[in-house]
Amino acid sequence: MKKGIVKMNKSVNRSISYPIFTFRWLAIHGIAIPTVFFLGAITSMQFIQR
Repeated sequence: MKKGIVKMNKSVNRSISYPIFTFRWLAIHGIAIPTVFFLGAITSMQFIQR
């Protein structure tokens, strides 16, 4: 019983390195960056005086 607990603790302490640019990251930022840009453009248009 104790051996199993010790093995589990050793595997938990190991740090796993994940890649930064994943397909999920690209999908989220591919949508988010233009969205923020267009929201800013639309907001700025509200203040244009004729």
